[in-house]
Amino acid sequence: MQKIKAIVKRPDEMYGHMTWISNSLKNLQNTVDGYIETVTVASDMVIICNEEGLIRGLPFNCELCGHQFFGTLIICGVDGDEFADIPMTFDE
Repeated sequence: MQKIKAIVKRPDEMYGHMTWISNSLKNLQNTVDGYIETVTVASDMVIICNEEGLIRGLPFNCELCGHQFFGTLIICGVDGDEFADIPMTFDE
């Protein structure tokens, strides 16, 4: 299974952590605890979150780019229609 470098941020963390994550629908859904939704934040970067986070009463995580997020989120890159490593400008 292909892995991508991403930032995972849980509601109980002040900052997310960089990690390698399996780039499969099942794993991404397991990470955010439900169906995924993507929010484009740049031409090469998206936030993956639980599309029903607010409805399901998941804990508030943060507000980014004018959107409120509930539950765990994943920040990663995109390459066309595929998820990819987070852009290098965010890799420290």
